[in-house]
Amino acid sequence: MSRRSILFRLAHEARPYYPRLATAMAIGVFAGVLSIIPPLSFRIIINQVLVPTSGRAPDLNALYLALGITSIALVLANCAIYGQTYLTAWSGQHLVARLRVRLFERLLNLPLGEFDKWRTGELIARFSTDLQIMIDAVSVSVPQLVVALATFVSSFATMVYLDWLLTLSLVLVAPIVFFAVNNFQRLISASTHRAQQRIADLTANLSEVLGGQRVVKSFGREEFEVARFRSRNDDFFGAYMKLTQFIQTQPLVVSTIMVAAVVAIMWLSVREVLVGRLDTGRVFMYWGLLVNLMNPMNRVAAFFGDISKAIVGAGRVFELLDLPVEVHDAPGAVPLRNVRGRIEYVDVTFRYSADEPAALEHLNATIEAGEIVALVGPSGAGKTTIVNLVPRFYEPEGGCVRVDGIDIAGVRLCDLREAIAIVPQDVQLFRCSVLDNIRYGRVDATDAQVRAAARDANVDDYVQSFPDSYATQVGERGVRLSGGERQRIAIARAVLRNPRILILDEATSALDSHSETMIEEALDRLLLGRTTLIIAHRLSTVRRANKVLFVEAGRVVEIGTHDELLAKGGAYARLHAAQFSMKAGNS
Repeated sequence: MSRRSILFRLAHEARPYYPRLATAMAIGVFAGVLSIIPPLSFRIIINQVLVPTSGRAPDLNALYLALGITSIALVLANCAIYGQTYLTAWSGQHLVARLRVRLFERLLNLPLGEFDKWRTGELIARFSTDLQIMIDAVSVSVPQLVVALATFVSSFATMVYLDWLLTLSLVLVAPIVFFAVNNFQRLISASTHRAQQRIADLTANLSEVLGGQRVVKSFGREEFEVARFRSRNDDFFGAYMKLTQFIQTQPLVVSTIMVAAVVAIMWLSVREVLVGRLDTGRVFMYWGLLVNLMNPMNRVAAFFGDISKAIVGAGRVFELLDLPVEVHDAPGAVPLRNVRGRIEYVDVTFRYSADEPAALEHLNATIEAGEIVALVGPSGAGKTTIVNLVPRFYEPEGGCVRVDGIDIAGVRLCDLREAIAIVPQDVQLFRCSVLDNIRYGRVDATDAQVRAAARDANVDDYVQSFPDSYATQVGERGVRLSGGERQRIAIARAVLRNPRILILDEATSALDSHSETMIEEALDRLLLGRTTLIIAHRLSTVRRANKVLFVEAGRVVEIGTHDELLAKGGAYARLHAAQFSMKAGNS
């Protein structure tokens, strides 16, 4: 995204705030214009009090007038700057707050295939550092830039009025200043982009290691991870210092150019006084205006550096906002009511990206309402892909998936997912209470309904032993609970949702016998009367199923009951002999 397109996009996003911003800009201009009052007072005091014309006494009334208008001007300028800064900060913060919510909403509505392309740390960096530099720019740099520009323009105009020939020397250095600032802006933008990418790498590394703390400790990789983090931290340090170098060098270069111009102007102005073209008060007023001019010139360069950084940050934020979202409802989408749960895969072909081989190829299968179906097959055969097509986490490339005879591509997504519950193998719990984690299955459920679901899922028997019962905080990702306890909470969520279609990535093989028994009992209650797709890992699950789909290379190659497929002696029987019989012997 080009710099110009980002600026146009920001201008469009800021349209609701134009009245406030216009008021803030007017107040800022007023504050800048007031900066010419102190130099004017210098002229009055020098010409009428300190060095009055010959034959006249010092005019003390002029002194009091000059001090009075200077005091009023400074107070009004400070009040104006306060009002301008508040209005601009409010508008900027509100704009960024809106962008933050939209960014969060966009991430939640990304198709899973798109979401999987991004590192968690990269997304967090765009929420934190990229938005923060935007906030810094709109809250600090933009208000001060307006005042600085107004001060510069008003002072320059007054200097032209006082002595246009003398001021011409400043005009001569303007192209040099513009050339320097323009080149620094390009360097700052490029360096900002590199620094933001480095902090994203650093954040991603931190997020990954914190999430895998147990793996790090179990393999004794603390020193390895510290070294890797230190390397990325050094990369960020180097990128940030290069950025700092450009930002700090820019005002230094500009001020050096301006100092040369100021020295020349002071020499010329003294010469003008000596030849009688300027009086002493006029030249002091001119020098006061010159100071007004110099300060904004030095600060404007720094402000433009901050704004360049903010534009880079805005571009990175807009990059996320422009990502595609899930197609919730096609035109003319129909409601899906009174779901029975019959699922049909009709000549389904699917691939995760255009340059990858098909994960599913011309897959056909029918699951009757209320059936418990076990999906069995070697790793990478497409079992997870098959179940992920039902809630439309992914859209098939060819063919269709039907529920109760209706192509799910043409139904309302909210209705479809309302009829489905998923119990994943890797249970995701939130950092809140047991009660709230279960209620996530149906947010409008009462406490009594949540506890009833917990009893059905055999959660109640261990939660009652906690000091805080259902108010117990489970910790990050449920770290305070055992694997079996987390699994039962996930089942309770599904019970509370009361779905017609259940997707279960069964994961009891790593649990102790007591937890496994509790989960098996809970599943017996949950599966009753529901269409269930189970990615099977255990022999007991396969035997419970009404039907087994053996999946290989993205196709359903065998369909039947466990006993029928064993008797057939095909691919399922061979996998069973190599895998399931071994597990049965170990259990």
